[in-house]
Amino acid sequence: MNLDEKIKKIRKDNKMSQDDLAEILNVTRQTISNWENRKNYPDIETLIKISDKFNISLDILLKENMVMVKEIDKNVKNTKRYKMILVIIAFILLLIASAFGIYGIKYFNTKDKLENSFKETLEEYHFYKNRDGYYSMKYDQYITFGVPNQQMPSFFDFSLHFHNTNLYCDIEDENNYTEITWSGENKFSAATYSKNNKETIGSTSSFKNEDFSNMKKLSEELQIEESKIKEIIEKGNMLYKEFYN
Repeated sequence: MNLDEKIKKIRKDNKMSQDDLAEILNVTRQTISNWENRKNYPDIETLIKISDKFNISLDILLKENMVMVKEIDKNVKNTKRYKMILVIIAFILLLIASAFGIYGIKYFNTKDKLENSFKETLEEYHFYKNRDGYYSMKYDQYITFGVPNQQMPSFFDFSLHFHNTNLYCDIEDENNYTEITWSGENKFSAATYSKNNKETIGSTSSFKNEDFSNMKKLSEELQIEESKIKEIIEKGNMLYKEFYN
């Protein structure tokens, strides 16, 4: 006897209509009709409910219904697989949330530390905000150091330092204008231009690494007195370290 026949027999043995059985099992009358006409099968939860309410073991209900047994087995396996997938997804989400939490703590601690340190260095060396929005410091009548107006990148930039970590120095004399840009401690580029025709007089663009520590070569290239350029480079390195390290 197939499952459809067993369900119909259970209903009739208990003198129930399809509506009566549907009410007991919390399904619709059409669902009962579909079961009895082999259009579909009850799920495992409903089968257990039938077994409990009518005191019939699942073995008896499913005997000779290998298609149904295979379908239930498949559903059980799918349910287990689904639960496992949910557990994995939940674990991944937990890891992501934990990572964001750790990153958030580190980000805001770093933000406070860097921005406060930057502000304190501005005050210590008497930098002022110029009309271009940068900060400047007059080192002497002809030399000016400058830094950008720094703020930490936004949280979702996933960066734990300022984007633009540069330091600048502008040097003027009667005939020439020199620009020096630091991108790291002891890492800089420089060029000297003529005030008259704006042509480049000297540049570090062709320098090798060891050339940047050669103050005589740098002095000759930029046409600035050796002792002066040495003093400027040392001051720039010191300021860069104070602002960014």
